[in-house]
Amino acid sequence: MEIAQPINSGISEISRPVGYQICDREQIHLLGHIQSHGVLLSILEADLRIMQVSENAIHFFGKNAISLINQPLNAIFSQSQINTLLSFTTHQNLEVFNPIKLSVQINRKKCWFQGIMHRADGLLILELEPLSEDPTPNLGFYYLAKSAAINVREAKDFDEISDLLVKEIRKITGYDRVLIYKFDLDNSGVVIAESKAEELEPLLGLHYPAFDIPELARKLYYRNWLRLIVDLNCQPVPIIPLNNPITQKPLDLSLSTLRSVSSFHVKYLQKMGVSASLGISLINSGKLWGLIVCHHYSPKYIDYETRKTCEFLGQIMSVEIVHKHEQYLKKAQDNIKFIQTKLKQDILEGYQLVNYTFLQDIEKLLDLVNANGAIICFGDRISEIGTCPPPTFVSNLLEWLEQKSQDVFYTNCLSQLLPEAMEFKDRASGLLSISIKLNHTSYHIIWLRSEVVQTVNWAGDPSKLLDIDDDFDPSPRRSFELWKETVRAKSLPWDEVEIEAALELRGTFMLAALEFSQQALKQEAEHSEVANRAKSSFLARMSHELRTPLNAILGCTQLMSREDGLTEALGEYVKIISHSSEHLLNLIDDVLEVSKIEAGKIILEESIFDLQLFLNNLQEMLQIRARDKNLQLIFAIHPRLPQYIKADERKIRQILLNLLGNAIKFTHKGYIILRVSLVDTDQDLSKSVIQFEVEDTGCGIAPEEINNLFEAFVQTASGRASQTGTGLGLVISQQFARFMGSHIQVSSTLGKGTIFQFELTIENVATPELKVEQEVDAVKPLAILPLADIQIEQNQSIQYITEKITDENHKQSLRILLVEDNTFNQMIALRLLAKLGYYADCAMNGLEVLQALQNKSYDLILMDVQMPEMDGLEATRRIRLIEKDGDTVNKIKIVAMTANAMKEDREKCILMGMDDFISKPVRIEDLKGVLKKFA
Repeated sequence: MEIAQPINSGISEISRPVGYQICDREQIHLLGHIQSHGVLLSILEADLRIMQVSENAIHFFGKNAISLINQPLNAIFSQSQINTLLSFTTHQNLEVFNPIKLSVQINRKKCWFQGIMHRADGLLILELEPLSEDPTPNLGFYYLAKSAAINVREAKDFDEISDLLVKEIRKITGYDRVLIYKFDLDNSGVVIAESKAEELEPLLGLHYPAFDIPELARKLYYRNWLRLIVDLNCQPVPIIPLNNPITQKPLDLSLSTLRSVSSFHVKYLQKMGVSASLGISLINSGKLWGLIVCHHYSPKYIDYETRKTCEFLGQIMSVEIVHKHEQYLKKAQDNIKFIQTKLKQDILEGYQLVNYTFLQDIEKLLDLVNANGAIICFGDRISEIGTCPPPTFVSNLLEWLEQKSQDVFYTNCLSQLLPEAMEFKDRASGLLSISIKLNHTSYHIIWLRSEVVQTVNWAGDPSKLLDIDDDFDPSPRRSFELWKETVRAKSLPWDEVEIEAALELRGTFMLAALEFSQQALKQEAEHSEVANRAKSSFLARMSHELRTPLNAILGCTQLMSREDGLTEALGEYVKIISHSSEHLLNLIDDVLEVSKIEAGKIILEESIFDLQLFLNNLQEMLQIRARDKNLQLIFAIHPRLPQYIKADERKIRQILLNLLGNAIKFTHKGYIILRVSLVDTDQDLSKSVIQFEVEDTGCGIAPEEINNLFEAFVQTASGRASQTGTGLGLVISQQFARFMGSHIQVSSTLGKGTIFQFELTIENVATPELKVEQEVDAVKPLAILPLADIQIEQNQSIQYITEKITDENHKQSLRILLVEDNTFNQMIALRLLAKLGYYADCAMNGLEVLQALQNKSYDLILMDVQMPEMDGLEATRRIRLIEKDGDTVNKIKIVAMTANAMKEDREKCILMGMDDFISKPVRIEDLKGVLKKFA
């Protein structure tokens, strides 16, 4: 599915100055310095040697930093403390042990530190911050956090939660200012809540450009819940040595709590008058939603417990953000459910226009995405609701969307992409559309938003961002004074929830349209043969559309399987792809056969096949899916089961694939077993009864659901929960079983598992004899091949050389024209021909065939049927007329090679004058047989 990128308003359209490009590229996690309020050690875990240490070790440990390099850890800590650290390092996740209390003996005085551990670049990183004389935990902050959490959770709405949160964090931490900063889709941001000292200027409502917080900084905020800066004006402390001895690169400080501050960020905050800060990340659905930002206008240190309290409150806020998102989404889903219910009701009542439903409740459709107007297009039928542009512009808009070819598209500045929309900005500044294309017919729902003239308050003029000092060192801001920008010809941007709602409606709309089509066909079929033909045409079209890409897939697997350099492993993968594609092809055919069952046109296609090989292939196909879920897939085969049977192989395969596939899907632990056994009967010895039984240890089926299990579009509770399947699989399987004189029975215990069972009466077959067909080729004069073209190897007989010459003459003398409008299928067909030693000219449609025949004669035409300009049937008709009028003795052999695979299609091709028929996907054996027949 394709989703177009949004067009957003504001600062995103302003090119970034050179200084900001430098800032954005700065590797702020590799600065090689830390803040001065703590000390850092990097330790090799294997022998606990100190590899790196911050230069301020003398201040904290009374030991020179250089003297500690390559020294064991007991140069600082006691053995008992080292043993404790060792016990922690046996675990992968060190965060659960943070913080740890450690002491260092300095001049007979015990100094306490709080340690934070993590791993980076193959080293154990230990960061230490000094504690007060009494290291006893302060439980007061626990109660503060508990009280703050209760207050926040009792808030009525999201805005009140935001206001309460900044107040509570400011009360706990004592910072001069606490605000919540929310990122927009273009990564610019806006302050949505604030608590501050009275004398400070407010920042609430101010917008900041995206490059105020560069991309790498946003990634680090996402990885770390907290970022503490104690004193911006304090000199950073270098790490000695600068490079990690293992990687020979600066130590990665991405997860460091002491990481120093980028010079750009220092200047940025200094111009705001800030001396200390704390950042708390707000995460929503795997993305950085925003930040809780704390500013202080003098140096400020807060201990680890207080930081963790703030982190806890930030996580509460993140949960509330998710909750808010879910609330909006639930509202949208309720609207979609209403529309879906109406669709189903209208289908049952026999409405002939699907878009009638959308016109019943205008407010529901508009409120779904907060739009002012909507355009509903079903092919040639166009309906408008709410405020919309005139029809002439709507027609142009639909043509423009057709060129986009995107399932979902949205923008809040349509005139930027489609200039003529500027004239109608009061009705169509913003656009959100969902599109479906079926059988060359387009279906669109387009929501429109009117222009909203906005005054955006920026913290400084975003067009004047660069300050070049005398030494040409770029500095991040000249001024943070209020600067206002008037934005025109733009609507309010589409929210993520609104886009998700449109996506969900698209899925519902597609399913409802298909359901409507199926219901309409079914009702008409009861009254008229016309409906039967329409349904057959629809299914044949579907078959054609699916067979076309399958032709490329199976063609590639056939070519790959014949490559000399194919490894055994790749050969297995090719085999699995081939088996799965063949299964999909059989499934398409089976759906067509269900249609024939309903029309009374189904036939039983019995053949003799190897049952044991059939079961082995079936197990191999399903074993991967079972293994992926750690399930046992067991095939228990009766020892006296006949190897060869005469039955409808495809229908049996489809039944077993459906039953076993469902068992794997709804079983989460345990096993799936297929039992194939002989049933003792007193009937004719020439026949046997084989019982197939599929048992699983899955979730089971409720008793009240079993009666409806084989009804169309009905799914069990577990099926609905999995959100997979169409509700047709068991219906198809039961129809096939009944047609073969059987009936699928089911027994189930909820929470324990299910057993499906059916029996087939089959004819006993002895080992089949191989059918040998002898063909006598017509004698043809041999063309003379130059001797140099025949490579004679030692010990080759004259007969071998003669056969080679004969074979080469047949291949070279057969002039082939390949007619195929799909470039992929054309390439596959040419390569299959090449594998068989033939080459061919190509044409894209019937007109090109007629033109080619004027310039050159051909022995064989491989003709696609469904093509633009002129199809294969019309081209064949004209060729036969030309041959008749010209009294041609040797007619051109024309073979249909098409994805139109129904019996009626074959008969139509033969009646039109074609000599043979190959259905897509083309198998190389079929192609070889045709070439041999007409060579």
